[in-house]
Amino acid sequence: MKETVWNTMEKVSLFSLCLFLLAFPLSVSVSQIFAGLTIAAGLPALLFRKNGHDSEIASVRLFLLFLGIYVLAFVSSLANSETKSSASFFSTYVKRSEVGDFWMLFLLPISARIASSKTNRMVLKRWIFFSAYLLIATGCISLFSEVRLGKFVSNGFKYALGDRLQHYSGNVGPIQLYLPLGMMNTHLTYGGLLGLALPGLILEWFGTWNRKRNASFWLQTGAVAVGLFVLLLNQSRSIWLGVIFLFLCCLLHAHRSLRNRLPSVSKPGLWITAGLLIALLLSSAYILKDNWLIRRSVSQIFEIHNTENQRYYIYKNTLPIIRENFWFGVGGGNYSESHRRQSETMIEREEQLWYELSITPRGHAHNDLLHWTTVGGIFAGILFLIFWGRIFLTFFRKKLEERFETLSLRSIGILTLFPAGFFQCYLLDDEVVLPFFVFCGFFLAGNNADSTSSETKTPNETSANDPEPTSASFPQRFRNSAQTAFVLGIPLLLYWIFWIPRLNLEPLEVYNRRVRSTDPGLIREIQKNIIKFESDWNQKRTRDGSPLTPQQAELPIQIEGCLTHRYPDPPRPRTEPLTFRIYVPEGDRNPPTRAEVTVVERESFDQDQAYWAHAEREIKTTRFELKRGKNPIQPEDRLPQQNSPGFPVGVFFHDFRIRFTGYRNGENADVPRLYFGRMCDTELPLTR
Repeated sequence: MKETVWNTMEKVSLFSLCLFLLAFPLSVSVSQIFAGLTIAAGLPALLFRKNGHDSEIASVRLFLLFLGIYVLAFVSSLANSETKSSASFFSTYVKRSEVGDFWMLFLLPISARIASSKTNRMVLKRWIFFSAYLLIATGCISLFSEVRLGKFVSNGFKYALGDRLQHYSGNVGPIQLYLPLGMMNTHLTYGGLLGLALPGLILEWFGTWNRKRNASFWLQTGAVAVGLFVLLLNQSRSIWLGVIFLFLCCLLHAHRSLRNRLPSVSKPGLWITAGLLIALLLSSAYILKDNWLIRRSVSQIFEIHNTENQRYYIYKNTLPIIRENFWFGVGGGNYSESHRRQSETMIEREEQLWYELSITPRGHAHNDLLHWTTVGGIFAGILFLIFWGRIFLTFFRKKLEERFETLSLRSIGILTLFPAGFFQCYLLDDEVVLPFFVFCGFFLAGNNADSTSSETKTPNETSANDPEPTSASFPQRFRNSAQTAFVLGIPLLLYWIFWIPRLNLEPLEVYNRRVRSTDPGLIREIQKNIIKFESDWNQKRTRDGSPLTPQQAELPIQIEGCLTHRYPDPPRPRTEPLTFRIYVPEGDRNPPTRAEVTVVERESFDQDQAYWAHAEREIKTTRFELKRGKNPIQPEDRLPQQNSPGFPVGVFFHDFRIRFTGYRNGENADVPRLYFGRMCDTELPLTR
């Protein structure tokens, strides 16, 4: 009777885990139900019916490492608590802290225990591919959907007024494309799930090249092609980096075995393959040439100054928190408040950044390692690196060749989240961390039990008869450790090489005013000619000539101005007029002679939070004659005099819509330089 109960619970845990794999691409709520059922059915067996399997031992070690991170964050939060009531502390901690994901951690050892059985692995290998196909299919459907599929389905297959629409990304002929989200709420969450599921599918497909081309192979080929296309359009640059990193790790670990799996291709086959690759490149170029979101994502990788600088402000204000709380951190749930205080200090120095910092998300550090170090102290950061170190050590201990067609290979996507986590907190997103912990368990179970020799053994026989990983020769262990240190250290090194020059810039040097126009070339020229320091106005231009025609340069442009109220909060009405300067450098060959400036009043709430665009209205238009050198500009304006109960209520931007005219036809136009001072008050000189 007792044995029957245990067997029933194990079957329930396997069944609920399979349903979880089917549910996580569709709904986080439903997947959490099946995850909870898996834990409820699997935890008693984990605690009271140990099988001694290597993967179970390894998964418990990983569980304890991450549990240590949670404990350190909790203890730090308790030490930093300002309330004397324990009930008040716990209610606040549970609401605001990372403890909400704590229960999900139990999926790691439970899924490893379930997957330690050969029979269970055979079942799970099929279900993990079903979930990958489902994830790709929903992403492909969302490419063509103006509404968000998750909301659309939850609302009974209808659009509800006020629901956030999809981001338009471009056209393919007459067909409109949107940012693929699948059934998720954000493209980053969907990208994180693709990063977990897609690499295993790709490597498994690569391993079947030398086999007979059956229907399953062509289905997998189509899924890989569509999955890569959806991943590209998804724009999760951190996941792009993670996938590339994983494949480089595979090459580092097993370049010979991968080369041996390349198919032997005849000369006609080579020509056909080359033709297909050229066709693929040309079709991709055609699709992407009208996809402005992709072009922006790629261009911003190589720019220091762009309008998407929120990560700079997040990191710039996170590092002082770490310095002040180096050993024990600020505690779970306290990151947002600590970051807010640092942001207020920055605003007091540079008031122009008030709006920029108010819309900068501060719920987490946008870096897994940085966040856990901030909330749990340096020891939490060390445990986090040890956690990843043990996962990579597991990867390097087994030949990649032995992983093909195993559960371990199909869950190998967990490795993408290490480098991707340097740019986004994927391990704080419950929609990603749920399958992540499950895939970690699969990866460990597959690593220790998927070889041909061990598949035929029971878990107890495998543990008793097979040598421990530590029994490998010293050179092999040294090589594994060196490879692990290398793959952990290189992303860390590259990350800081990328960010140290940026973080050494002053906040106003990074801040860029938003510029709008119908001509992208004019936007780029105007952004280049908004100077940070007045002393730069007459610097020699670095180009031989302007790329703009007079017709382009005479198009209207709208430049972000300044707020109608002053810091602190609640804000007070601004009394000084908005002024700026237009500088016409002495060496310009074809400058404008006139400027028409219209003051445009625009709302100042956070558009991403409100899911609504700013309304705006024109105030007044003023015309100015321009001469070479300095041209003070004080457009006619009407500043509101009403007090604001709190930002952003009753607070507006007064932007400047400018149209330059008077260029000579037949020559390229020289756009003048613009200087806005500190707060659209050019009577206060800003110097280095």
